[in-house]
Amino acid sequence: FLTWRSPCLECGTKNINGHGIFCANFFTSKGDFPRCGAAYCGECYTDYEDSPFPVQRTVDEEEDGEEMGFEVDDEAKKRFMHGRTGDHVMGVGFECDVCNFRNINKRDVVWNSEKDLNTLRYIRRASLDVMWSRESDTVRDNFRRMQKDWKSAQEELNIGNVFPKMGRPEMEDKNGIGVAVVMLHTSKRKGRYGDHLQVETIRKTATWYMNAYTAITEEDDGTLFASDDKTMFASSSPTRTKWFQRFQLGMKRRMGVTRKQDEAINSEQILALLETGEHYWKLAADAQEKRGIANIMAFVVIGYGASLRGEEVPLASIKGLNEFWKESMSRGLVMVTLRGKFKGEDNLRWHLVPIVDVTSSGIQVRKWVRRLLFIRCRVGGVEEGPLFVNEAGKQARLSDYNSDFQMFVTQARERHPKVFSSKVEVEDYNLRRSLRRGSTTQAHNNGVLASTIELNNRWRKKEAAKGAELGLAMRQVYTQALSALDTTLRYSRSL
Repeated sequence: FLTWRSPCLECGTKNINGHGIFCANFFTSKGDFPRCGAAYCGECYTDYEDSPFPVQRTVDEEEDGEEMGFEVDDEAKKRFMHGRTGDHVMGVGFECDVCNFRNINKRDVVWNSEKDLNTLRYIRRASLDVMWSRESDTVRDNFRRMQKDWKSAQEELNIGNVFPKMGRPEMEDKNGIGVAVVMLHTSKRKGRYGDHLQVETIRKTATWYMNAYTAITEEDDGTLFASDDKTMFASSSPTRTKWFQRFQLGMKRRMGVTRKQDEAINSEQILALLETGEHYWKLAADAQEKRGIANIMAFVVIGYGASLRGEEVPLASIKGLNEFWKESMSRGLVMVTLRGKFKGEDNLRWHLVPIVDVTSSGIQVRKWVRRLLFIRCRVGGVEEGPLFVNEAGKQARLSDYNSDFQMFVTQARERHPKVFSSKVEVEDYNLRRSLRRGSTTQAHNNGVLASTIELNNRWRKKEAAKGAELGLAMRQVYTQALSALDTTLRYSRSL
């Protein structure tokens, strides 16, 4: 292939000595079709001008579509939109659009078929995504070094042809380009926070394909790797090929990842929220209505006071709270006890985090936790289990409370309009991260040392690390928590 020469299918320029991009079937007949002979100049293998596929350009855009941010030079604007000389020898095979169409459909293109032509457009985008899984400098340097080494060696040595024959005569989609085309079609659907779906959502297409493929083939792969709780298997699925992994990486680089952060909520807003909760608490007609209010307010004070992720708050345990209720009261704190397990583990662990009864801004933690405990234990007759439960009595999930939380935010905004920004939508406040982000920011703004904030937030890394102690009794964990009490309480006290 380093001696191949052919005019570009797009511009007619003759590419010699392997320059450009050559289809792997350049000298190979596929099925009953003649040899392909397709070749392109690197920059002539381009996406279509009216391509519907999203490309990440800048950090931000104005609502009218005008790009904002740093000026983008012409070369940057061309990223992801064309091939480069040498892309066909970068570790995965390149077949032209027509050859790939034949691989997928086992027939030739019907050139007056709109669906066939549209499929070719998707195939072109998939091939470009594979190419752009590697940067231009990498592709260029690899090709130049290959040419230099090969030419130099041939001048002094007889080495024959060390490369196997390039090309695949069979019409078979071994690389999963058909699935890639489906993923690209899926990518155009409108997303929750943008005009298109995000990469992590799009990748679910490959997941359902893999599940279906394995179920249909029932292949006996054999175990590649096994440990106590994890097993990996070999698979002949096209979505497990190197080509397909490159495609997914290239697509991710092209589209970028848009993360919509939850709006941080500060101490003043927390106080407004709790005042609203107090207002409706006094108006509540029965214990069931009060329980709904206490659920949200206790969730808020625990999540904010301990800087917990929204998914972690429902791990709060009634047994642990009751165990240390009186003892912690004498110390002016609430010892929040979480009971759960880390990913990849089967053992449940205790984690205890102390929060002051009342923060410096006046956030009353103990009051709201006590109210919910009373309803769950005295009214509900429960002695252990999760503090937060859903209507079925099972441990609550974040989604069980989020809509009610946003309802209280709406009411708090109406009662305290100066505390909340009118430019922030209520939907931007979310139990998932608003409490944690707001808590950390507030502590930083209040002058809490970074080391103290880190100590408060690093327990996940410490306890998920290999070698961390497993299965400690709750009282042992409590003793450990007391050893760092002065430092950890500085965090919640500052809020």
